Amino acid sequence: MAAKITVKPLNGAEEYLRWKESMLLVLYTAAVAHVLSDEPPPPPPAAAAAGWARDDAVCRGHILAALHDRIFPDYVRHGTARAAWEAVARAYDGAGALSAGVARRAFDDLEFYANAPLLEQIAHAEALNAATRLPLGDEDLAGALCEMLPGSVGGPASARSGGGATMRDVWRVARLVETRRVCREDMERHGRCWRCGKPGHHSSNCMG
Repeated sequence: MAAKITVKPLNGAEEYLRWKESMLLVLYTAAVAHVLSDEPPPPPPAAAAAGWARDDAVCRGHILAALHDRIFPDYVRHGTARAAWEAVARAYDGAGALSAGVARRAFDDLEFYANAPLLEQIAHAEALNAATRLPLGDEDLAGALCEMLPGSVGGPASARSGGGATMRDVWRVARLVETRRVCREDMERHGRCWRCGKPGHHSSNCMG
């Protein structure tokens, strides 16, 4: 049996994107998401109409149950799942997202910090670029990031493709750098190879 999916009640624009994706997963799992986009069946087939009504009620119930008490009264008046879903979207879809102009300024001002997770920072940079009005292409984005990234990443990434790095190059080098950092910190923390018990090297380089 599939694990139960728990959705945190929606309580503002900044939570909408995760809420929306979580709710779609719940509704598709319950096999009732079709009422959000399909039209009701024509009157004659009673069985089809009854099935639709049931799916619509279940879908509407899931949506309303996943709204915070603060906003629940604003949406309970909607009699169908589709009406409730679209009303929530009108209020929150895009409201918590960066505008294209803000995203561009954030990307231009981007800095990479040594004490923050490197891979997460690269992913954030990609997301900012995607949110701009005219996103940079793969090679242009890679080139821009190579200039912003620490030399241990930007230099080798550029060299991999003879000066025309791609985002694939950036990610490959960044993962290698992160792997070495984790190994180095592990050595500093534990001091001994877990395989042979001797100090001075990591288990991945153990010759014992």
